[in-house]
Amino acid sequence: MILIVPANPLRPRHPDEHFTAEAEAARAAGFQVAVVDHDAVARGGDVRRAVASVSGTGAAVYRGWMLRSERYAAFAEALAERGVVC
Repeated sequence: MILIVPANPLRPRHPDEHFTAEAEAARAAGFQVAVVDHDAVARGGDVRRAVASVSGTGAAVYRGWMLRSERYAAFAEALAERGVVC
């Protein structure tokens, strides 16, 4: 299981400060944690690049800021191309 959270805009390899505690708890429980560029996904930017740091395959849960339905669809498609299913 992979927990996906938004990246901190100032430290893109780290979770957004609002999701840091959840990411730490997930890691402590043995889950993989990945960060994504939420802003790129939300504005319809390069979604594949936004999810580039997501490694591994299998089931994932996104815990982050809300997106428009078409952005969720693009996000899920980009993750699926990497072998990750939300």
